[in-house]
Amino acid sequence: MALLSSDTKVDCATSTQNTKKSLGRVLLQKTLLLALILGLVAAAVTMWVDLAREKSAVEVAAQEFVASVGPSAAAAAYNYDFEAADKVVTGLFTQRAIVAVQVINEDEDMVARSREVEPTLPNISVIGRQDIVVISYPFVSPRDKNQTFGAILVSVDRSLVAPEIVDRLLTFFLITAAKNVLFGFFLYALIFAALTRHATELAIVTRSWTPDAGRVSVPKVPRILSDTEIADLGSRIEDLTETASKAIAEIEASRDSVIDFNEELTDAVRARTVELENVNKQLKRQAETDGLTGLFNRTSLERFLTEIFERADGTDFQVSVLLVDVDHFKKFNDFYGHQAGDEALVKCAGLLRQIGEDHGCRVARYGGEEFVIVIEGRKRSALRVANSIHAALDLASIIHEHSTTAKQITVSIGLASTESMNLQLTPDDLVSAADDALYEAKRLGRNRTVTSSTEIRKRANEERNMMGALISAIEKREFEPFLQPQIDMRTRELAGAEALVRWVRSDGQIVTPEVFMRSATQSGLIAKIDSIVLDALADFLSAHPGLLPQLSFNLVAKNLENQSYVNAIIDLAKSTSTVIVVELLETDFVDRPSDSFLWQLDNLREAGIKVEVDDFGTGRSSIVGLMAISPHKLKIARELVEPMEADLEQSHLVTSVLSIAQALSVEVLAEGVESERVALRLAEIGCPLQQGYFHGKPISLDEMLRTIQGEATSIGSSNSSSNFDLPARSVRTN
Repeated sequence: MALLSSDTKVDCATSTQNTKKSLGRVLLQKTLLLALILGLVAAAVTMWVDLAREKSAVEVAAQEFVASVGPSAAAAAYNYDFEAADKVVTGLFTQRAIVAVQVINEDEDMVARSREVEPTLPNISVIGRQDIVVISYPFVSPRDKNQTFGAILVSVDRSLVAPEIVDRLLTFFLITAAKNVLFGFFLYALIFAALTRHATELAIVTRSWTPDAGRVSVPKVPRILSDTEIADLGSRIEDLTETASKAIAEIEASRDSVIDFNEELTDAVRARTVELENVNKQLKRQAETDGLTGLFNRTSLERFLTEIFERADGTDFQVSVLLVDVDHFKKFNDFYGHQAGDEALVKCAGLLRQIGEDHGCRVARYGGEEFVIVIEGRKRSALRVANSIHAALDLASIIHEHSTTAKQITVSIGLASTESMNLQLTPDDLVSAADDALYEAKRLGRNRTVTSSTEIRKRANEERNMMGALISAIEKREFEPFLQPQIDMRTRELAGAEALVRWVRSDGQIVTPEVFMRSATQSGLIAKIDSIVLDALADFLSAHPGLLPQLSFNLVAKNLENQSYVNAIIDLAKSTSTVIVVELLETDFVDRPSDSFLWQLDNLREAGIKVEVDDFGTGRSSIVGLMAISPHKLKIARELVEPMEADLEQSHLVTSVLSIAQALSVEVLAEGVESERVALRLAEIGCPLQQGYFHGKPISLDEMLRTIQGEATSIGSSNSSSNFDLPARSVRTN
């Protein structure tokens, strides 16, 4: 390799000189900038700490001052001496940092004054911002040392430090910054100038070196840099240039051997590529497999179904899907633990895999405890597979002691087939139809197979539409309480009313609960509906205090777990003079209610809320359970009252309930009173409190208001009913 030409060396030298000037300028700028920044930071931190200390001193001085005048302020407040209190405030304002004073006696202001004080700190970001703290000195009653009757509140602006403190801090800041700049300048003059000159000389030597020049000789290091890394750098450059020359010669000599090595490396890369391809295939198989059961996963299933539909050939295309769900798996999992639940799923998956292999169909885990089996054939083949699954699980006998349908694990299966559906459907449509059939199987009691049909899909679609309509109705707050009067037959006067929910659509149509209650309950939307109705009742009672002597509504046991809803009921009871009553369904408690159930009832009673048992006679509660509930009233179910319409002598069951109520010292109200003869008979046997269509149908809040105010027919007659038709038995909710 040829040496550099003389022209090239001159260019290098010139470039190096330029580099020397540039390097010196850069080092000077960076040194001075760093020194300035460090100086400013150090000064700022020190100033900030001193300022915080001065602010604390201002606060402490103010506290001591307030403590010294506190007894005088307490005496003035106790004696209602406004002049003395004003003098105390004036005295406090002698301290510059105090900007506001408030003397309070029995929650009322005796004196309240504030003032504007010119700030002493510069208005720079948070430095000049007001720093207000409030010092409170309570007034202790001279008669009772444990009782306070007022206080003096003093607002102190800690930013109002003494002006001389500010001057001192600013002076320190400027001196510190200037000192660091001077220090940086001298540091550069003493050390960096020498370092720059020597570095430039090293650059000239290294730029002029060529590989065939061998070892170079570097200039001697200045004394100030002797015994430092820069001194060792020159020796290292000399050694490196010598080593580099030898190494380049060796590289040239070994070029052929490197080529041979590259060929061997290429062969190794090819072999490694084949190995990686095999690993990728294995990873792809794992990506299509469920990690727990070893079955195909959902992604693989969806791709498989898509491929089947893509290669469909007209009318011969027949595919069936079985959606398999393990019954009551959550209870199994919660009781035995997740590990036992996983083991049960693995056993179920093993059975399904074997059945899939026997019948030539694909089995996949769809998610959780759900599995999907795809059968390329007619529906009859799918039914045979479903029957095989039930039989195999019966033989396997995977124990489940807490199932409500069997003592072992069972499955519900939804079957959908293209044979009975539109040929234009998609894979998602087929799985959705199987899901609808699975839901029907669960509704019918589980541990069975249900085949999708037009009726099932229609009902599921209606259910989905109902869910969408309910969500929209909740957003629009279309649910309203209707009130049904409760009459005391002894006086023929209104004793109270029961609130029943109605869905008042935007078109004016009124929907009763039997239409939407099941969907609302199963979806959990009933809690939001209850809250809307409760808000409407609260607004009504607030706008018309004392209008109703008593208002009752149903409270299901599950809502007692919703503390916010319970608190809303308590708030309602505290905000109105109307007696609030919650009605518990008899079916919500059996034998002995839980401790949490009784604890919530006690909370309601403490708020003045009465507790009644609704539909008494339709459940199977025991006397012990009633005693634990300790209700204020029993509501006799309409099922016991309705037989009296045909024969008044059928009142023996009502008489029995009256005897139980008398023994428990609770009141009784009869529901479902449809005629005057039944109303009179009930009053005769000791049940004057009544509710039913004879006394009035459920009516809107506005209608109830007009009725009570005498603008409609009087409550208590058979003609008092709402101006719309309702079924004889209305479903109620709170």
